[in-house]
Amino acid sequence: MIALKKLILLISFSLLAACSFLQSFHSQSPEYIEILIKEKQYGKAQNILQHSRQDHPDYPALMAQKKRLQKLSRQLETETLSQIEVFLNKNKWHQALQQLNHAREILPQSQTLKTTEQKFMLARQKRINELNMKVDIHKGIWLRDAEPLLDDLVKTQPDNYERRQQQQQFQQEKSRTLKNLARCADEAMNEELFELGRRCIMLVKQIDNTHKYTVSLEPAKAKLQAHDHAWHQQQNKISTELLKELKQGYSHDNLLRASLHLQKLSRYKQTTEEIKSISLLQQELNKGIAQSMDAGRQLYSEGKVSQALSIWISLRKITADNEALEAHINRAQRVLEKLERLGKSQPLHDKTPSFPKTQ
Repeated sequence: MIALKKLILLISFSLLAACSFLQSFHSQSPEYIEILIKEKQYGKAQNILQHSRQDHPDYPALMAQKKRLQKLSRQLETETLSQIEVFLNKNKWHQALQQLNHAREILPQSQTLKTTEQKFMLARQKRINELNMKVDIHKGIWLRDAEPLLDDLVKTQPDNYERRQQQQQFQQEKSRTLKNLARCADEAMNEELFELGRRCIMLVKQIDNTHKYTVSLEPAKAKLQAHDHAWHQQQNKISTELLKELKQGYSHDNLLRASLHLQKLSRYKQTTEEIKSISLLQQELNKGIAQSMDAGRQLYSEGKVSQALSIWISLRKITADNEALEAHINRAQRVLEKLERLGKSQPLHDKTPSFPKTQ
């Protein structure tokens, strides 16, 4: 009886081993791999193909499938990155995350998708933090503007219990928001969201009558001052480089970059050093604009109205609200319209004209 049991166990183990071998052999069949690929189970197919033995009867076919799978995997990675970028450009973070998760399910081994996921999650968290900061900023603005109005209401109705209760609730909300704004200042500096941090610092100073939270702003203020100093130094360096380039030639590109740079600086408070460099750059830019307008007038006097108009129109991006420039453009357009009516029109040049390169 014991011998019979041993025989049955031996047969069972043999059958299990045989089944395991057959299952392994079946899983490495090209037909099974093809099913996995069609079902977009790229990760599972990759794992099987990586363990294919050279003595497998279908080894060449399996290697061909492996090569095709590698191509499909790269294609999936490329398409996923492209789709994520499209979603992010439309501010659709949730859809981008869904797209990324779907690709990760298909191809969990992909280092490219893994790295993308890590970067995406960091960027997503930064976006969430930024939105929370903006919410706190808007709360702070409302509290700042509403507090004197509520105080006036309480003074007007000193015996109104509901008003006093409302004022008490207001102060509680103010305390919570001040705490959030102080934290916002620190987090904004750490995440290099300097303009948001600046607004948080400003609101705390405006709202915090007790100066309880104002003291805690010192580290954030120090970081902001360091950033501002570095930024102004960089802008001053750019101004110097642009001035040097303008002195070398009044090309359209040089004039446009100088103009855009000056427009950007006009939105910020300038240091004494910047005021000087800005003044020099503006003077040189004005010279370049004047020379280009003269070049257009010279062409106009030679009867090359289309070329003159092309120069003047291109200057619109460089010098806004220039009455003299607009007068030249209007006059040239009237001449061309008249010539067209007479059947003697000159073709307009679509390309940006070549500006004089020397002064």
